Amino acid sequence: MVNIHARVKHLIYKYGTRNPEKIARNLKMHIRYKEYNDFTKGYYINLIRNKFIIVNSLLDLNSRRIVLAHELGHALLHFNQDIYFIREYTLFPIGRFEIEANKFAAELLIDDDEIRNDWSIPEMSCWLGVPEELVKYKLGIY
Repeated sequence: MVNIHARVKHLIYKYGTRNPEKIARNLKMHIRYKEYNDFTKGYYINLIRNKFIIVNSLLDLNSRRIVLAHELGHALLHFNQDIYFIREYTLFPIGRFEIEANKFAAELLIDDDEIRNDWSIPEMSCWLGVPEELVKYKLGIY
């Protein structure tokens, strides 16, 4: 199994950012924003050696960033698979690929220095602007 924490740390060091869009573009991935009226948040697809991340354009900017980080995880960790990130209001369906992509997103979007051990998960979630589920992944609770 790949060390997701180390993989993300290397990407941040190499590209000097935690911004998933900048990292994806540096990796020559194609990012597209498309309107979906159903529960599709985004997905990753590999077409003839071209990597595409598609994000629902109806999402708010912060949600787009989170979905993009998750799909970037799929692109880098599951590059031989086409993974669809389709969710309803309950975040992050369970499954090996989803768990790994969620962990990747948590590691990318939450700096170790931002963790406050004296804060509750809802407090950290609000302060960091990420879902509580991502905070739990960062803390290793999942």
